[in-house]
Amino acid sequence: MTVTRRQMMQATAWSGAVGLAISAPREACSTEKTSSSQPMLLQIYFQVAPQLAADFETNYTESYVPALRKQDGYLRSNLLRLFPEQTAQEIEAKATEFNYQMELVFDTEENRRKWVASAEHTVAWPRTIEMAGKVAWRGFDIVGKDQNSQ
Repeated sequence: MTVTRRQMMQATAWSGAVGLAISAPREACSTEKTSSSQPMLLQIYFQVAPQLAADFETNYTESYVPALRKQDGYLRSNLLRLFPEQTAQEIEAKATEFNYQMELVFDTEENRRKWVASAEHTVAWPRTIEMAGKVAWRGFDIVGKDQNSQ
């Protein structure tokens, strides 16, 4: 799918926003305030055509991850691929139009926003979204965590 310059600019502008609109104050998006010292997770959903899947996965490994690792406060990321249709049916998974999800974890929302404003992001993000037919995201404060030590 070809992404127009306007779509790319809109997506770039929106990538810095979590919630309703860029111009909406944080209080309008939620009744609770985000702590500036609280870790956060951004989930980005992608609709990627099957013929671009391998390139999309390579882009994450070779472009996105190296750019993220240069950022202050970057903790981790994951690129998730949806189960094949048969497996999804077997586990009675809810249907979705997105077949990939990227999770980005930063120590604070402030540092994630610095990433969005970085020179590395201006290169990595357009490369990523040019392979996606549709993109959406949500941001979360991390309020609980369990991690197996293995």
